[in-house]
Amino acid sequence: ILEQLEKKQQTQGPEVLRVEQLYYVPPMHVPLVQNVSFSLHGGEILGIAGVSGNGQSELAEILAGLRPPTSGNIFLNGQEVAAWPPRVLTNAGVAHIPEKRQEMGIVMDFPLHENAMLGAFFRLPFSKQGLLQQKQTQRYTQNLLLTYSVRAKDVNVIMHELSGGNQQKFVVGRELERHPAVLLAIQPTRGVDIGSTEFIHRQLLEQRERGVAILLISTELDEIFALSDRIAVMYQGKFVGIVPVEKANRETIGLMMAGAAQT
Repeated sequence: ILEQLEKKQQTQGPEVLRVEQLYYVPPMHVPLVQNVSFSLHGGEILGIAGVSGNGQSELAEILAGLRPPTSGNIFLNGQEVAAWPPRVLTNAGVAHIPEKRQEMGIVMDFPLHENAMLGAFFRLPFSKQGLLQQKQTQRYTQNLLLTYSVRAKDVNVIMHELSGGNQQKFVVGRELERHPAVLLAIQPTRGVDIGSTEFIHRQLLEQRERGVAILLISTELDEIFALSDRIAVMYQGKFVGIVPVEKANRETIGLMMAGAAQT
């Protein structure tokens, strides 16, 4: 059972992300995301609960710019961004901890200092005037390892030599070091040990206190309840309801996960 972490009370910040009537319908397929609408404010964690396979992965990929929506609107600080590619979203302040780190977050045969550049190799401190900055990149990576307690001999270690927990802490640290306005945290502690789980949870809560708007998608109810300010439940591609965490209980959320509408 995950440790319940204390959340500080703070004034909610301005709206950072707004999603309106979002749909995703693949060709010759049933809708995977249906009429999803929500807002996300600075200094807030919105947790999305649900049984795996109910559209959460597709929603996350749409918000990260990896998959275009069929229809609907996505606003980042009031600007429509539904058609923006991942690089542009990253530059605009969106960070993404992907659901499957080894497939989407890291390159297993690359050394750590090259993995640190992924998604941002085109800008400082990694490159300058089109040239990679090796010393700066290695210094940056060493700081990342120290800050996020990633156990590795040095920055030249190949990623596949790290344990799963250290790989995940590396991904989390890389995304947080980009100082995002919006953080998409998708299954952030899947397949890691208890120590790494607690460390990652504390990092997310610290980001919340700094005013970052965090969208947390997890199939672990303990994680959702421990971190979220509001809980949304996704079922068959739709949001069944959104409730403040202080008014939520496991029975209610469980019923919503089975498709029962909020009363």
